[in-house]
Amino acid sequence: MQLEQELANDWVQRQQGRNDGPALDKKIRNFDRIFQTSQARANRLGCYQSNFIFGRSLVRTPRCLRLNRKIEDARRQLALLQEQRAATRGGQSRRQSDLIAALSRAGCRTSYQQETRRRGGGRGFMSWFEEDFWDTAPRRGLETSRIESFATYRTLCVRSCDGYYFPVSFSALPSRFAQDLRKCQSRCAAPAELFVYRNPGEEPEQMVSADGRRAYSDQPNAWRYRKEYVKGCSCKAVEYNPSEIAAANEKAESGKGQKPGPGGAKFVDEKNKAKPAR
Repeated sequence: MQLEQELANDWVQRQQGRNDGPALDKKIRNFDRIFQTSQARANRLGCYQSNFIFGRSLVRTPRCLRLNRKIEDARRQLALLQEQRAATRGGQSRRQSDLIAALSRAGCRTSYQQETRRRGGGRGFMSWFEEDFWDTAPRRGLETSRIESFATYRTLCVRSCDGYYFPVSFSALPSRFAQDLRKCQSRCAAPAELFVYRNPGEEPEQMVSADGRRAYSDQPNAWRYRKEYVKGCSCKAVEYNPSEIAAANEKAESGKGQKPGPGGAKFVDEKNKAKPAR
């Protein structure tokens, strides 16, 4: 049967994709390291200046322009490689599911029908995600979710007490958010939650909560860690102290502390490790 032959061909392509996967992952890690290191250096050299309307703008010195070209080149390479990787992982998998569903509808073999039911049958992708994530993370706000079912996202663990964030996954589908949230909270003693942004396509400044309803920039402590040190606010269990955090908040509210600004901080992960830096 033609459908079964297509399914067999798809399996061969998936095997080839698995063989190519490690090489693609290595290239992605390499360009991500170049991107993060160059961006961190640009930040240290003061290559970005605050702008009330546009957030941040590039300081057009020769050194900063060279660094910016390097950053943009790495960004483009990352986008291309990530698209290749997403096609390898996601596209063929969806095609396999479509072929199995078609074979099931045609009444071919009980095993195809069982596999279709195992994969969710006619249920939409988001119904699985909603059961896994929404039931454990209550929705907030009334805005329309900005999360797209089949887009890939970079997930970040955001520390609530000062807005500090570190990476969890470089590229994740929404179905993985619940898993990444658990990783996030297991790696940080202080209260933390998952925020995400499209990768490729967006910047850390555009990240939103995992339900897509709250922008990071709208959070009370967005970029606070760049403005002041909040004593007791740490991902290390031995340094985390709620009482000290409360005292720091009271100080800030009384006007003695420095109120967090809207900022525009670029995400810095020089060693490309999904671990809290402090």
